[in-house]
Amino acid sequence: MKQLWPEELGRFLKRHGEGEYTLVDVRGEEEYEAEHMPGSICIPALELGARAGELDPSLKTVFICARGAKSLATALIFEEKVHPEGDVYNLMGGLDAWMGRLAYGLPRIRLVSIHDDLPRMLVTAMDLEKGAWRFYQRLEMLMAGAGPEALVRRLAAVEISHLNLLHTRLKRIDPQAPDNMALFNSLPGVLAEGGESVSLLFQRLENGDLGWESLFEVALEIEMAAYEMYRSLAAGMDGEGRGTFYALAEAEKGHIRMLLTEMDAEAGSVL
Repeated sequence: MKQLWPEELGRFLKRHGEGEYTLVDVRGEEEYEAEHMPGSICIPALELGARAGELDPSLKTVFICARGAKSLATALIFEEKVHPEGDVYNLMGGLDAWMGRLAYGLPRIRLVSIHDDLPRMLVTAMDLEKGAWRFYQRLEMLMAGAGPEALVRRLAAVEISHLNLLHTRLKRIDPQAPDNMALFNSLPGVLAEGGESVSLLFQRLENGDLGWESLFEVALEIEMAAYEMYRSLAAGMDGEGRGTFYALAEAEKGHIRMLLTEMDAEAGSVL
């Protein structure tokens, strides 16, 4: 899967004639009817499994949503399930960035150094998982019964399950490592997996700068960043490290699917 920046989309469309690509809008029908990119078709994210046959796998496929996170997750699932011959793209920043309504493209940093020894890499990954957990914990508190708290609790619980998986792998490699709770309490958790400062996310939450749509876009971005980070780490390693980070990538992929499904089922299709 490739990322396509909004300023690159025009050049992409000029380079490729009609019949060489498909633009797929994965938002809901009402959002699509209200505004969409010319030439795009609407296949909501959760309908992709049933409607994948409507897409020609030999063509280049560009997935689009409001801000780029939901389409990124959908493109990943499409690539995994369909194994298309043509290239698969995600439009970074989505329709909002393409229309000039959204700043996008914040630089990503490599949060886990592949040059570290494996135990240190696992502890760093645990710290990032704790950062994501802290974000969901604060989000649930700020909802105060006015939002889909059950969904956010599940998201936080999955982060804990990932922390437990990481700690199990750590103890297998280093039996002298601290116990799970002691290590968890010692970690600052100041960054989430995408590199976002958890403190800044908290500030935006408390200031009301993030609406529900943006909140869940952030959640998807966090999970996608974690998936891409673990998959990239695994590809650059061998032995125990390779297996460990591929297992984590698979766990994150399951989290992404759960998030997409739960958001539409319980949060009223907030994306």
